[in-house]
Amino acid sequence: MSPLLLVEDSDPDAEALERIARRLPLPVPLVRVRDGESALDYLYQRGAYADAVRPVLILLDMHMPGISGRDVLARLKADPHLRSIPVIIFSSSLTAEDVDGAYAEGANSYLFKPEVGPQLQATAEALHAFWFKAARLPTAEQQGA
Repeated sequence: MSPLLLVEDSDPDAEALERIARRLPLPVPLVRVRDGESALDYLYQRGAYADAVRPVLILLDMHMPGISGRDVLARLKADPHLRSIPVIIFSSSLTAEDVDGAYAEGANSYLFKPEVGPQLQATAEALHAFWFKAARLPTAEQQGA
């Protein structure tokens, strides 16, 4: 089954999202990588991720050490085999440069990442309701898998 790929360098944020995903319940497995380089390795099925299953959706932090979320997004959307995977930027930044830049690079949506707590729960529930109940995600065939 195709997972939701969480690209998040913050352990507390990732752990909170993993707890929320278990309670929702998320209809797909949640797979986490900690940085942009690992995200690209996962998406291109390199190294430790040679057997990785292409994700149905990507939740991508914008500001990470090394390869940034914006760079991951640009590479993903430039690749004809990967660009149909919806990418949701999940960032604590609300600067116009980050928001506009993410959409310019092809982000499907940009969600503000609140502090861990009730607001994060509400944001995760809204994401779940839209992307896994209302929206129709591309099939593996459409994603080039």
